[in-house]
Amino acid sequence: MKKFILSITTALVVVFTPSILIADTAITFESKQNVSARLLVDIGPNGVHSWIIKGIKNGTFAEHGVDVQFIGKGPGSVKTGIAITAGKAEIGYQDYSGVVLVNSKTDNPKVRTIFVVDDKAQDGVFSFKEKNITNFDDLDGKTLGGYITGVTNKVLPAITDAKWEMVNMPFSARVPSLVTGKVDAVEGFLTSNVFNFEKVGVTRDKLNIVRTSDKFPMAVSRVITVNADWADENPKAVIILRKVIRELLIDYIKNPEDSVLALEGPIVSTRKKRILEIRRAKYGIKELIWTDFVKVNGISNAKTVGPRLSRYTSLLVDKLELPNRHPDSKYFDLD
Repeated sequence: MKKFILSITTALVVVFTPSILIADTAITFESKQNVSARLLVDIGPNGVHSWIIKGIKNGTFAEHGVDVQFIGKGPGSVKTGIAITAGKAEIGYQDYSGVVLVNSKTDNPKVRTIFVVDDKAQDGVFSFKEKNITNFDDLDGKTLGGYITGVTNKVLPAITDAKWEMVNMPFSARVPSLVTGKVDAVEGFLTSNVFNFEKVGVTRDKLNIVRTSDKFPMAVSRVITVNADWADENPKAVIILRKVIRELLIDYIKNPEDSVLALEGPIVSTRKKRILEIRRAKYGIKELIWTDFVKVNGISNAKTVGPRLSRYTSLLVDKLELPNRHPDSKYFDLD
């Protein structure tokens, strides 16, 4: 495993160039705001959230006039979106499919994506290889563990016509349920489940992992969202947020170890936990953030990732027969 970690680190160091990483390379903060905002994340937080927690703890957001306070987790992307819609948080760190699911069920959408963090979708289905679930159609007639109201379960009907029995269970029960044979497969996020299986001695080579991105390459995963009313009232603050987020994310890609230090305390209280979260962060960077697409087009480049979001939004609304397909601007504004 040590070789794996080092190989990721080396690859990241070799390929970094500012012109590729940054769509608007001049990160300047021309006008300081004095506004506050509450941040809600989907799960955790863990290593993949560490970069934004770091920006809060070290005062980077506040330094530029947006006082961001971390208030907890959804839990899940749909509930995070519901909370933002209700004005219980101004900023969200959530899966984009959750944005579509929440916004498309109302005539007055309030969740607006302002930055794409994960260039690839990371939700998917995990099973032991002997179950022969190598694509989503293989779920037909199987039992699947996860949240009935979760993003993955809601997105799956857009991917396959297979019919399965959904067994409702929290995150903590998924890996044990698969290991003991209570279900044939479990749904979840790559950066969560891979390491949860590892804790009980199940290595990656024993698993089949079928990801949404296998079927829909245009799909993204975690994004930064804002409450639309708050954004309209504070347009300069949104510009500052994007620039601070870009700066923090680039630093995280280059040096995830430093970002994970921001979790020291109740979240990361031991050396073993710190090593785990560093590995989780590096794995997420390699699999989801620092993709071939991003290497060519840059991080959260509105001109190139915007059309992908538009297609993915239409696909979800159509396949899931959601009541509303709003204009793109009601789902995302990356400029």
